[in-house]
Amino acid sequence: MNLMRPSTRKKRDHVIETALGLFMEKGYENVSVDDIIAATHTSKGTFYHYFNSKDDIVAEVGERQLAIVEQWMKRTPAQVQSLESHINRLFLDLAAGIGAYPRLYRSLAALSLHNDNLNRKYREQTDALYNALLRWLPDPEKASLLLSAYTGIVLKWCMSEGADLERMIRSELALLWAGLRTNEPAGPLSVSANPKEEPPMKIAVIGGGLAGLTAAAYLSEEPGVEGVLFERSPQLGGRAFTYEKAGFTLNYGAHAVYGIDRHKLTTLEKELGLSFSSKQVDKRKVMYEKHDQITPAPLDFVNLMKTELLSTMQKVRFVGEISAIMANIHQMKNYRTLGDFLADSNADEDLKELWEHLVCSNFFITPEDARRVSGAVISEYYHNLFLSMKPVNYVLGSWAVITNQLREKIDMSGRWEIAIQEGIDAIRYEDRKFVLTSKSRELAFDRVVFAMPVQQVIKLLKGTAWEPFLAPYESNTATEVMVYDVGLSRVVARPFSYISDMNNKMFISDVSATDHTLVPEGGQLLQGIAYLHDEFENEDARKKYLEQRTEQMEQLFDRHYPGWRDAIAVKRVSKKAMVASVKNIASNKLLPNRVENVPFYFCGDGCVGKGELAERAFASARTVAKSILKDVRQPATV
Repeated sequence: MNLMRPSTRKKRDHVIETALGLFMEKGYENVSVDDIIAATHTSKGTFYHYFNSKDDIVAEVGERQLAIVEQWMKRTPAQVQSLESHINRLFLDLAAGIGAYPRLYRSLAALSLHNDNLNRKYREQTDALYNALLRWLPDPEKASLLLSAYTGIVLKWCMSEGADLERMIRSELALLWAGLRTNEPAGPLSVSANPKEEPPMKIAVIGGGLAGLTAAAYLSEEPGVEGVLFERSPQLGGRAFTYEKAGFTLNYGAHAVYGIDRHKLTTLEKELGLSFSSKQVDKRKVMYEKHDQITPAPLDFVNLMKTELLSTMQKVRFVGEISAIMANIHQMKNYRTLGDFLADSNADEDLKELWEHLVCSNFFITPEDARRVSGAVISEYYHNLFLSMKPVNYVLGSWAVITNQLREKIDMSGRWEIAIQEGIDAIRYEDRKFVLTSKSRELAFDRVVFAMPVQQVIKLLKGTAWEPFLAPYESNTATEVMVYDVGLSRVVARPFSYISDMNNKMFISDVSATDHTLVPEGGQLLQGIAYLHDEFENEDARKKYLEQRTEQMEQLFDRHYPGWRDAIAVKRVSKKAMVASVKNIASNKLLPNRVENVPFYFCGDGCVGKGELAERAFASARTVAKSILKDVRQPATV
């Protein structure tokens, strides 16, 4: 074939691609040589000059796969970052070569059982792949396990309607590698006795935000659990909702994930087999603006030395305070609030203001509220963040990358229903079951998980026997901010990736400077956030305040992104967007995952859990799911 003229090769390739299209459309077994000849407008003689039978066309796909294996084997260890990533690259490249032909592979899987020619070619491919793996992984059992996993994933993929082969390989091989990485010898297989068959536990998760999706994803992995995830709105994700407009991908809220390397999201990635990429914000381009002066934000030692917010002595003291927090010996943790700590501190006003501003930035609250955050909460949060190697990251492609994978995991279990646009209107206890009522039906469950703002939980349980026990959480207030998103048709300016206005307590992120996937070519996505206080004499005062904040935000855009108004392709302003359902200040109480005398589970960013914002949603949902699964797996006592 190497001596074939270019024009002849082009004709032959046309026959191959047309035949593969027919196989894909009708199934291999339903396409004859005559069908291929008719579709390609060639003669029988021409067809049989190129191929002995239609089996040879299928063999061409195998030849292409073998060529990928051969190319992969040419790389030397010096060119390979790691054994694991090198092997994963092979499987993903092979998947890319067959990803367009699920129906063809489904046909071949069945036909190879009784077609000797196809069976022989299939064995040749698998033998070649096994020998290639063995050269890099000289452990026959592990190589065989990898091969079995890959072929099994391909088989499952071609039998599933609309499945994404690459995504399946990424998620399932991630789980397999967790076991392969150990050098411990395999112990005997643990097999439980056949128990008396128990009916599945039925669980309702109310709320399809990050917490609800996470809880349902963990619960969906348990064979003995069935459930329904209820979401009142038309889409999943809650405040992590993502949508596209004019080529721009917009999050309904902030994009950043703080301390991702120490974040619960990394735990979810490993335990649930998620796969996503993230990119760190350029710390050298994170700036603070104070009294018309722009200076680097003190995110690390380099920026701290450069910043003009603090004098040399103040910098020395700040480094000492950071070190004390990292060592968990800082006195702040013993104070009821940041305000109490600062009142007791003999630090200069500039240093006090910096602490206040840091809490504003990370908790999305005003200075007045920052002073009301618990000293213990601040110490724990910054202990984690200062130890992080990746303080501010974006998940590339937006929150949808996470929420779509969680949804897919729930769907793939086959035991869970995702009920979109179905809210729960009432709940009662009857015949040892919790009966949930929506506008269209009533369903009974063994367990109920509330993954919704505590304010909505209290509203739903109004008038029930459980209402009095939730009274301590009824006066909780939410964290709300102004969000000012603008998608620009061109990059109007890129002086920094983040500018925080310390005077007016607001900031602008150049989201597209870190995540280029969110904008059309040449575009720019800017997100402004203004912290809001929530105490007003009347409605007119509130409206006047929000108008003032809008004007201040637009002035901040004018100062640093001149010409932005003329380049607007997409604009969305939310004057009061909820960031967290419970503001983590001393006068509020986070809802525990279990409340005494209340038989439900609670998770979300307004509940007890590690971290702030999205991390608390992930962490509390994981805790709740693990607690329920422990009950499911607990052997019955006699």
